[in-house]
Amino acid sequence: MEHTNFTYVVKQVELALRPYIDAACAAAGMTTAQYTALTVLERRPGITSSELARRSFVRAQTMAQTMDPMLEAGLVRRERDPEHARRLLLYLTDKGAAAIAKARPGVDELEHLILKEFTDEEGAAFAEYLRRVRHSLREGHPATTR
Repeated sequence: MEHTNFTYVVKQVELALRPYIDAACAAAGMTTAQYTALTVLERRPGITSSELARRSFVRAQTMAQTMDPMLEAGLVRRERDPEHARRLLLYLTDKGAAAIAKARPGVDELEHLILKEFTDEEGAAFAEYLRRVRHSLREGHPATTR
C-alpha cells in the first residue's frame, strides 16, 4: 500500500473536531474532559478513577482535577468497592445523565456534519473502520492492552 500519512490526517481531523466538541460541551455547561468522563461512566459504571482516566485519554492527576467539580456538582458519585474496601468506584448520577443529554444534541449535530458527505452505508463502514483501527492500536501497544 502506498504511504498515506494516516497519522497526520487523523491528527488534522482531531484538531478540526476540537472547536466543535468544545462548543457543544460549553453550551451544556461542561468541559470536553467532563463530557468525555461522563460518557465513559455512562457506558462503564463502577470503574475506578484510574480506569476512567485511561478510558478518557488523560493522566490520573488530570482526571482528579476533572472529577472534583463533577463530584461537587452531583454529576458523579463515589462508592466503596464492596470487594476491596480501599477502592472507590465511580457512578454517573441522574444529574450527570441529564448533563450528557443536554450536550448530546450538539454532539449529534457534529456527527451529522462529519457524515454529511457519506451515504448511510459509507457512514456505517467508516465507523467500523475506526473501531478496527482502535482495536489494532490496542492490540499493538503493551500499555493499552489492559
